[in-house]
Amino acid sequence: MSLKRNALAAVGSIGAMLWVYGAAADDAPPGAKPGDEAMTCQQIAAEFAPYGQKMMPSVTALSDTAMEIIARGNQRIAEETPATLALTIAATLSSADPTGISSAVVSRAEILHQQEVWQRALAEDKPLSDKQQAQTEEVMTQAQQLQSDVRLQRLMQLVQEKHCDGK
Repeated sequence: MSLKRNALAAVGSIGAMLWVYGAAADDAPPGAKPGDEAMTCQQIAAEFAPYGQKMMPSVTALSDTAMEIIARGNQRIAEETPATLALTIAATLSSADPTGISSAVVSRAEILHQQEVWQRALAEDKPLSDKQQAQTEEVMTQAQQLQSDVRLQRLMQLVQEKHCDGK
């Protein structure tokens, strides 16, 4: 008789544990895993690493393209500096003209030069701009996919709860 009673008690205990575990699992935030609450900031960062590695190639390519655009802009500035200085000197000298005619001519020349530089820059940089736009869209698509990852969202929640932001 006691064997039967012990077996019944064991089955009841197992059932109760399963019920408690099921209830606890329902209370757990989406993406939670056992042991999350005990994770250190370093452990959370380690679990973040694969997400960063997944995006790294796209982000690096986008960064490289941005740096190339900046370098081209700096090169263009260096190339245009002599013309800008010449126009500035001409504008300064034309201010001595009491009729104002030379100022108007220099001012028009400055505007035309700026428009020409702008149009040339747009044409020269279009392939890079298009490349950057495509890379930006790729990074944004990846980021949106990661945003829907419940585990990543849980890790971000843990970072906030544990104040792992380095402050």
